[in-house]
Amino acid sequence: MAIKGLKDTIDWYNSNASSYAKAAKSLYFLPAIEKFISYLPKSAKILDAGCGSGRDSAILKSKGFDVTGLDISEGLINVAKKEHKDIAFVLGDLLKLPFPDNGFDGVWAQASLVHLETPQDTKKAIGEFYRILKNQGVIHIFVREQTTDKKTDIVSDTLSNHDRFFQYYTKDEILEMLESCKFQIVFIENNVADPAGRQETKWIWVVARKIGNN
Repeated sequence: MAIKGLKDTIDWYNSNASSYAKAAKSLYFLPAIEKFISYLPKSAKILDAGCGSGRDSAILKSKGFDVTGLDISEGLINVAKKEHKDIAFVLGDLLKLPFPDNGFDGVWAQASLVHLETPQDTKKAIGEFYRILKNQGVIHIFVREQTTDKKTDIVSDTLSNHDRFFQYYTKDEILEMLESCKFQIVFIENNVADPAGRQETKWIWVVARKIGNN
């Protein structure tokens, strides 16, 4: 399968959901989870936006939170439903979330914006996160950092052993997107080491808070 963009990447996930879920199962980023939940009320309602096979949803659920997982890959959602029967998983698009306004205390977006094709799409997704969050709700974002002149790329790595489409981000770009969508930055760090140990991959890690209502 030749990968050109988001659709081809999602088609690949659909066809390889079980093997990818197994490869990614232990690659959770626990320090980020702990930081994120430290800003949330007890029993908060969390959307795992781009939940994949439900790995992080299950961790958040185990810590006492009310978790809903959403992903655009039907294959990964099916794996999540099979492996985590006590969590609600929804097939859906980050650019048009199937949830009402002001319904969640937190949005966990761990490596879920990386396959969007343009900054405009990313900003639209962040706007959707803002819409569904309650006032003072908290968002976690983890995206691949742009470290070369390439804004997008087709990459094969040890995690997937196959090409996937990625969009890269700069710290200033993410800050501008969040602030223009009326988020207040709580924490941001760039040049973050890859949880999967890939030396060539760096990440930007952000926690931000929704200020005001829609």
